[in-house]
Amino acid sequence: MPCFRRFVVSSPVFSGYEIFLDIDNYPTIDSIINEFYNNLYSLLEQYKFEVLQEELKKTQFHIHDLTMTDIESFNSEKIIYICDHC
Repeated sequence: MPCFRRFVVSSPVFSGYEIFLDIDNYPTIDSIINEFYNNLYSLLEQYKFEVLQEELKKTQFHIHDLTMTDIESFNSEKIIYICDHC
């Protein structure tokens, strides 16, 4: 059974972007962040947002104070924030 979690970006530029990921497919926080980044980049590429793509390339996404165990323990309604502005 899929284990979806809700990830939302906290960012001055990309604020509000969200994605649901089946965390069974992502064994580490870095793999979650990479998928989040790749998905956002693909969306910007699809709609030709070239300036935003360049801004995205400058970002350093991270998740504060959570482990994979924490993320696994949350329900699918809990928002997990991915930040780029610390």
